[in-house]
Amino acid sequence: MKEASREDAEKAGDLWNAIVGLGRDPPAKTFAEAVRDTVPPEHMAFLALDEVGAAYAFDLLWKAGKDVPEGASAFEMRSAAREQWAAFDKKAKQARHVSDGFGWDLAAAWAHVREVETAQGDMDRVERIARLAGRMFASLRGAHATKVHGVSGEVYSVEQGNDVARLLPAETVLLTDSQLEIVALERIASRRAAQYAVRGTTKKSKGPLVLALDESGSMHGIRNEWAKAAAVALARVASEEKRPVAVVHYATSTVVQIVKPNDAAGVVKMLLHFLSGGTAIGLALGVAVDQVKALAQRGQRGADIVLVTDGIDRNEDEQKKSVDAASSIGARLWTVAIECSIAEDSPLRKKAAQYTELNDKAMTEGSSITLLAGAT
Repeated sequence: MKEASREDAEKAGDLWNAIVGLGRDPPAKTFAEAVRDTVPPEHMAFLALDEVGAAYAFDLLWKAGKDVPEGASAFEMRSAAREQWAAFDKKAKQARHVSDGFGWDLAAAWAHVREVETAQGDMDRVERIARLAGRMFASLRGAHATKVHGVSGEVYSVEQGNDVARLLPAETVLLTDSQLEIVALERIASRRAAQYAVRGTTKKSKGPLVLALDESGSMHGIRNEWAKAAAVALARVASEEKRPVAVVHYATSTVVQIVKPNDAAGVVKMLLHFLSGGTAIGLALGVAVDQVKALAQRGQRGADIVLVTDGIDRNEDEQKKSVDAASSIGARLWTVAIECSIAEDSPLRKKAAQYTELNDKAMTEGSSITLLAGAT
């Protein structure tokens, strides 16, 4: 707007008013009038309320207006305006997907759509990551909804048994009635009491969450998109639990980044980051352990390290050393092998709280993240 105002303050003002629907009507037979007459109805309210989105539209239309020849007909001007509104509509949908997928407000999403383009990043890729991250976040929240306070693991059904910690409320209430208590105790002793059936028994950690993301040369395309979407979704859930989150980008070197889901600029930086090169898993895990130590706060118990890789690093001595270091500080390892298989006797698999192999189909499904629900 400032640059446009320096060029022609009156035209810039007319165009801005035409976009946001405020002020006086634009002069007849001008490009600003064509813009006002072609504003998509579905975006009118948004443009009137969101200056960031309106500024994006202004930039598109101001540049287009310069290309409209002197003496152009009303039809030609409206055609030029509609073409730019179509481009704006595409960006509006991308911004909405980014907003929903990353949990940002719409103004932040618009600002970072622009930032990605300025950095010559692939906005279509960022949009795909956002949409997948949104589905992953919903899946994780759904997995958490199946948990019952005080019951370790994921509740999926009801069964008969004698685990007092997992008794249904209908059973525990019998224990409070002096006349029915003997009946309840008999049901428990005979393993006929109704109790929650659960999958897994891992305790929920409240310590740091550290994500070691493979960024070797082969981790391109859908593999990288899955890893980055998973990082966003896991970080969103962890932040709700006030757990610090760090990402270790690794190839043959490492770059550490603290991730806060509401730090839109930081999330975009994490999404666009890519090292390329070989794979040094032992090094990455060693750095991850250091991050757990640095991020752990007094009174916190446990931590989780999620390792994502699509390659095999033959340096098992270094891997074992790092895995043992993680175990020594109470950090659980979650290993995700993308389109590869890690040997059964590898410490990355043998000592992991959970080991999972992902194929290309699973990487497009938001539900694939539930394999890591125990780490959140």
